[in-house]
Amino acid sequence: MKDILHHVLTVEDPKGFRNFLLQNMTYSLGRSLDNLIVLRSNLVSRQHATILAVTTPKRNSYLFRIIDGNLEGIRSTNGVLINGKKRFSHILSHGDEILFSKDTKAVYQVISSLSHNPKSRTPQSLPLNETNLSDQSQNLDVIGSIKCSPLISIADSDLSVHIRETINQFISSPELNPQPIIELNLAGKILYLNPTALYQFPEVDDMQLQHPLLQDLLKQLIPLVTPTRNFFTREVAINGKVFEQVIHFMPWNEVIRVHISDITKQKQAEAIISYQIYHDSLTGLPNRKYLHQYLVEVVEKLEDKKQKFAVLFLDIDRFKLINDSLGHGIGDILLKSVSDRLKSLIRQGDLLVRWGGDEFAIIAKTVASQDVVIQIAETMIQSLSLPFSCNGHELHITTSIGASIYPDHNTDVEGLIRNADMAMYRAKVDGRNSFQFYIPNMQEQSFQRLSMENNLRRALENEELETYYQPQIDLHTGKIVGLEVLLRWKHVTLGSISPSQFIPLAEETGLIIAVGYWVLKHTCLQAIAWHKSGLPPIQIGVNLSIKQLQQKDFLSSLQQILDETNFDPHYLELEITEGIMMDNVEEKIILLNQFRQMGIQLSIDDFGTGYSALSYLKNLPIDTLKIDRTFIEYIDHNEQDQAIVASLINLSHSLNLIVIAEGVETQEQVDILRELGCDRIQGYFFYKALPTEEIEALLRAQAITKPN
Repeated sequence: MKDILHHVLTVEDPKGFRNFLLQNMTYSLGRSLDNLIVLRSNLVSRQHATILAVTTPKRNSYLFRIIDGNLEGIRSTNGVLINGKKRFSHILSHGDEILFSKDTKAVYQVISSLSHNPKSRTPQSLPLNETNLSDQSQNLDVIGSIKCSPLISIADSDLSVHIRETINQFISSPELNPQPIIELNLAGKILYLNPTALYQFPEVDDMQLQHPLLQDLLKQLIPLVTPTRNFFTREVAINGKVFEQVIHFMPWNEVIRVHISDITKQKQAEAIISYQIYHDSLTGLPNRKYLHQYLVEVVEKLEDKKQKFAVLFLDIDRFKLINDSLGHGIGDILLKSVSDRLKSLIRQGDLLVRWGGDEFAIIAKTVASQDVVIQIAETMIQSLSLPFSCNGHELHITTSIGASIYPDHNTDVEGLIRNADMAMYRAKVDGRNSFQFYIPNMQEQSFQRLSMENNLRRALENEELETYYQPQIDLHTGKIVGLEVLLRWKHVTLGSISPSQFIPLAEETGLIIAVGYWVLKHTCLQAIAWHKSGLPPIQIGVNLSIKQLQQKDFLSSLQQILDETNFDPHYLELEITEGIMMDNVEEKIILLNQFRQMGIQLSIDDFGTGYSALSYLKNLPIDTLKIDRTFIEYIDHNEQDQAIVASLINLSHSLNLIVIAEGVETQEQVDILRELGCDRIQGYFFYKALPTEEIEALLRAQAITKPN
């Protein structure tokens, strides 16, 4: 069966969220109560915008167009912004954001009604919305097997267009009207039933006020009637059906007229739409919009403002690596498995939410002490450390959790969420697979990180970045045969900033693209300058980030740098960590071959850190393999490390690769590596990374040294 599509407008104004199911051909929007959709803000125009249905016969469907102002051509005061751009007229698409004023906006969505069954919801994941059919007990007074909403009075001047049209239609031809109409006097005796009412509710004449449609009507109505208030509405749920009642009290003849509409299908559609708006489609868990409203209600309902509850944020460590290496399909299976395991750990009365991506939030209510929160977090960390089976892959993950407690860490909902998120980030920074409470200076640390990010953005403009060069020594001749470029940052006021601080930040923020481009161009220009000053050409290695390789235009940008600098690509070596090669190997091999066709040399850096499979090393079009320093550090007194290094050297030589050992710091290490047949070494034993002037002096001294 083909899915039925519903067009939904979710409006957010100073009084909260509302969902409107767009079914009419025309809707007016504005602050006036005459509008079909009332925008509850004084900053919008009386009639701010109009929404029109536009049919598309070829597709047997319809769309909606929004127009600034009304159909007479009178524009609104503020105008209408669609996705940040001012529009007089616009065909709405799924996800469009409409801004009416700084405090009022709406989101348009097209949602399938068949993708979820609201009856299958678990109690902890019900949406907070008045249109939720299966949870009407929250909003309706229970009368036996009937549920009635409280009576809502409406001043005659405040009647909406919908109610006015309904009443006028009823009055004009009650006998022919397809909707039931009941009239009764102030004593509760039924005076009139139109044919539709008699047909649909044949027992109402006998049961009188005992009929579910009329139960408690007078009890609710009499206290509310005033000279200016004689229109009322309520909803009655009977045996799975929902009826809307528009009640008109006519004091001149002491008659109460009840107009009845069956709105069951509308309420069901609204319940499905509300479910989809407030829930995550992958896991079925409530989403961040639900969480925000839930927390607002929790805080408002707290009788004792000193009563504690906790907000925990949980993040899967290195989830992006799984997505990138195994694909988003496996990533989705893992997320679903994680959510299922977390559901089994949630205490009764607590709430589990998918915040977004690989982040989950947990609301732990009735928290007597911090120890309870610690126990919850540790239980989750331990449980999630057990392996997951995802479509044939056995995956092991770790998680980082942060928590904030009401009212200790904040009494504001947004503040609690923000503080829990900061605590979770701190847990990641401190080594992952751990738990942290929010502490006051975390906000300052977060500000410092933001400040460093802004400083890094300006570092390129202010020429604060420098390239240092670490020599690579040929073990047979003792000569410098290559250089590796290492980046340094000297801030104008903060001084030298370690690469371990700013390189991960550059990776995370995407600034590594601009930084990497600068390093490549600067390196080529420096090599050309050395060559023009009389120095012989030398091979220079530049590290590449995975984000650079993921750029679609990286190849063309690299070619542009080579063309602009007139640098011989044979002397440029691109260093790629083996972690980059663990996913989409075939695509990476194609890219590496394109580098080779340009004449560029290639090396695998930090080899042996645990990702690469030796079986596909032979398929990589590389020239050099660099053994990671972790195998070199104890090579002089650890036979296992020595055996691994010997195997890597023999394997590399069998594949005609040059072998460089990184992190060499002692004479003993040099002697062993020479004995094992290593080609080159790099490390503090000979030289640390040096600035341009010192490297140039070394190269010049070597150039004038006569061979033995």
